[in-house]
Amino acid sequence: MMLSKSKNISIKDSLNSEFPFRQVQINTLANLFLNEDGVLPPCVFIHGLPSTGKTSLVTHLMFLLGESVKSSIVNSICCYTSRLLFEPILKDLFKIKQSDILNRCDNFMQFLNILKQAEIQKEQVIIVLDNCEMLGQEQIVLFSKLQELIKSYQLCVIFISQVLPSKFDEDINCIPILFEQYNSDDISAILLRDKPNSWSLSIYQNFLNVFMGSFYGSCRDLVELKHLAKLLFIKYVEPIEDGSCTEINQTLLFRKISPSIHLLLNNVYLGTSLENVNSLSDEKITFEKLALDLPYYAKYFLIAAYIASFNLPKYDRQLFVKASNKKRKTNRLTNKTENSASQLVGPKAFSLDRLLAIFYAIIEENTNMTANLLAQINTLSDLGLLIRLGDGKLETPKYRCSVSFDCVNNIARTVKFNLNKYLIDKL
Repeated sequence: MMLSKSKNISIKDSLNSEFPFRQVQINTLANLFLNEDGVLPPCVFIHGLPSTGKTSLVTHLMFLLGESVKSSIVNSICCYTSRLLFEPILKDLFKIKQSDILNRCDNFMQFLNILKQAEIQKEQVIIVLDNCEMLGQEQIVLFSKLQELIKSYQLCVIFISQVLPSKFDEDINCIPILFEQYNSDDISAILLRDKPNSWSLSIYQNFLNVFMGSFYGSCRDLVELKHLAKLLFIKYVEPIEDGSCTEINQTLLFRKISPSIHLLLNNVYLGTSLENVNSLSDEKITFEKLALDLPYYAKYFLIAAYIASFNLPKYDRQLFVKASNKKRKTNRLTNKTENSASQLVGPKAFSLDRLLAIFYAIIEENTNMTANLLAQINTLSDLGLLIRLGDGKLETPKYRCSVSFDCVNNIARTVKFNLNKYLIDKL
């Protein structure tokens, strides 16, 4: 199904309006996918640094194309098995439920046969593989030749990656499109589009001059800069709102906002949430008092680690076994003094087995233990939130929680978990 010339122009205008400073990339994509003959390239490789608009632009293009093409966008990070890669694509292309796929698609040959049996050659199909560097080399090569294998000039595979195409197999014959990093002027212009309606253009431009001068040297991530600018502008206009400073007094405004700038500079890329903090300029605020933005299961692992570090092992059965009687509850309360004294010693070491047992006791859903789940423990250790003890070569590794109660309690609130209920000294 070919699009009309006016429709093609409308799509280009919409993309240029939504994604400034990407005219070269948009024109290239338009020449490839909005041509009048309906022929699509076999493979397109879009690459560039993070936060340069690669995935967003392609996703918006698929949305604008609408029903004129069949499309599927898959994040390769989630596709740690072949089935998790192929079946979502079939689901998107044929608009069927995952359970309705009669034959389990566990390999590329089954995937290819299903496409051929569906006679997909009769319509335009675009398959987008985001973060394709997470796929195996063989899968990337096969997908790059999918048009040839299907024998359809209306099928295209788009790879999106942060890695250069030259780092992959030489057998990959694709059209490369580079998304260059935004420069300082580009980012300033993009951030200017987020100006609050309640403030004038001159005030926001003055704020951006201060903001970019402080943050551009240490952060080039557009998403992160948008988040920081939104937080900082609230503090920037506070002196104007309370009447202690006028908008033309730039020197005084900068002096008042400097403590907030220094605080946020220390939190760039940490993914912290400052919503519960009363004042950004309070220099007593520490990293541990902020609620860390961790993955869902990693939060429960950290909560379990804190419980294991500050509760004696002999209380685990009383705390986590559901069938508890009044006698157990009495014993737990009478031994509170003993556990409170151990709290003064600091966090104690615990084994990996105990950590997993507490994790499964506090989480409310059935979760299978996978390599990806265990990897989150190593991630917490790499971040310094857990301290790994010993070399772990001859014995089961042991850990110790290194974060404060305030930090863990804030994390527990984000998942609606009552931490005090599982700490002996808090009962």
